[in-house]
Amino acid sequence: MNYLSPSFGLIFWQITVFSFWLFMIFAIIDIVRSKFEGNHKLIWVLVTIFVPFGGLIYFIFGRKNKVIE
Repeated sequence: MNYLSPSFGLIFWQITVFSFWLFMIFAIIDIVRSKFEGNHKLIWVLVTIFVPFGGLIYFIFGRKNKVIE
């Protein structure tokens, strides 16, 4: 396989973009189903949608802010 061919680069970027969309969708689903204090739920949804790599940021830092029942 030639890693410098245009088709490899296109496939690589499609997989990368698709994976970040999946992170964003799963993060939004997790945020909506969870309980947070105050307006933290709204803030995390906005961060996930508008910040690049927002879904990844939520899974690293935001899941610790959930209200545990």
